Amino acid sequence: MGAARLLPIMLGMLLAGCLRDKDFAVEPAQPAPPLEVTRASGTAFQLSALRGKVVIVSFGYTACPDVCPTTLSRLNNLQRRLGLLGQDLEVVFVTVDPERDTERRLDDYVNIFNRRFTALRLEGEALTALLSAYRVTATRRYPDAERYGNHALTGEVPYTVDHTGGYFVIGRDGMLRLRIPYDAPLERMQESVEGLLQESL
Repeated sequence: MGAARLLPIMLGMLLAGCLRDKDFAVEPAQPAPPLEVTRASGTAFQLSALRGKVVIVSFGYTACPDVCPTTLSRLNNLQRRLGLLGQDLEVVFVTVDPERDTERRLDDYVNIFNRRFTALRLEGEALTALLSAYRVTATRRYPDAERYGNHALTGEVPYTVDHTGGYFVIGRDGMLRLRIPYDAPLERMQESVEGLLQESL
């Protein structure tokens, strides 16, 4: 194939890559919502104290059957793949189910994936305000009463929480820079996060 025929194909590939990267970008970049709370481990947490690092915030809960463990596994793999650059990456996991996620349960759960990850538990208006700031939804889903009519539920009624998945990435400058979908390829995530880690203040 001649160079003349290759050129449009190469340009198309480059353009597609640029468009995909642009899909992740928060434009214009905006200050990350302030966050001050006690970590599930018991120490104080201030998002502003992490200025100079790249921070990934995700939302979930410990009883989540699939999305949340996959999310934390992917973030652990991402930090491992980043090597030395990963030292400047902080991962924050915020529960959307504080009624069931006690501090101990939440901390133990997150530590299974990576002991460097931070687990946060907010309640009431503080949680509602944070979810709103990140445009995250979280809705309880209870068992279908008709479907389970012949099997009486005893004790606490079990429920799942439908919530927004994905990764919210804050740059070294404290600005919310990227929203990465839950199912984005790990290689794409790595490229995008590496780009922010390689930036200087």
